Amino acid sequence: MKRNYVFGPVMSRRLGVSLGVDLVPPKTCPLDCIYCEARATTDLTLVRREYVPVDEVIAELDAAMKNAPMPDYVTFSGAGEPTLNSRIGDVVAFVKTSYPRAKLCLLTNGLLLGDAALRRDLADVDLVIPSLDASCEEEYRKINRPIAGSTLAQLVTDLAGFARGFTRRLVLELFIVPGINDSPASIARFAEHIRRIRPHAVQLNTLDRPGVVPGIAVAPPETLAAFAAALSPVCPVETIRPLAVGKRHSISTSLEESLLDIIRHRRLTPTGLALAAGIPDPELAPMLERLKQRNWLTVGPDGCFTVVEQP
Repeated sequence: MKRNYVFGPVMSRRLGVSLGVDLVPPKTCPLDCIYCEARATTDLTLVRREYVPVDEVIAELDAAMKNAPMPDYVTFSGAGEPTLNSRIGDVVAFVKTSYPRAKLCLLTNGLLLGDAALRRDLADVDLVIPSLDASCEEEYRKINRPIAGSTLAQLVTDLAGFARGFTRRLVLELFIVPGINDSPASIARFAEHIRRIRPHAVQLNTLDRPGVVPGIAVAPPETLAAFAAALSPVCPVETIRPLAVGKRHSISTSLEESLLDIIRHRRLTPTGLALAAGIPDPELAPMLERLKQRNWLTVGPDGCFTVVEQP
């Protein structure tokens, strides 16, 4: 069965085995980040509504989980900002009621975390990972390219307010863009924001897959070390490391169907797909070749796959 809203499980650099849940159409988000692996934002919005039918999302989740090993996390992520879906709380309630052993994670840009109704919806999410990619308004405009009216000052205020009332684990992700947000002054400002927000930990991230804007560099080890040295006195710091190919996670769909599901929701090169699926390159290559010969896949100029949807 083709799945439209649930994908994976994939091997995640941060979360181990992660079953993805996509609650908005691509690419629906209040930010148009220059590094985003899901391509440029086409629907720049802060409006919350039921963007995709949540009853169908729940049915796909149930089918994916009932006959498979428990993933490390069921993760709200994908091709846009998941908190835009006004019924995210219904999905949280379903997972916690039907699969009480399951752990939930939310990857979010944090712009909606000031919403009181959303805060109630997220109360039972085990791990929330919001992003903070800028230390000042100028960096915010350059890196995140937000919807009109959004400011970094308000984002930091909302993150701090959410953290005060959230009883589960909150980890703040910093995406480092060399030449924009990695100066000593930037690092010092990040430290002040983190003191105010008070997350349980900070994760340092840098480019892993092609972004929207070409030419973004990977942060060098010395830059990551400078961030860690400055932020460690404020809270624990971890650097997100590249994946190594690990053991494959059993799933109820066929392996080829699983690969197509992952590609629909993630912008990946062959190497990235091998890591996400936990399949060594020599084993993955013939599967991809078969899918290309059947005209199920195309490869873009950036080397990333696209699924060719069949009529």
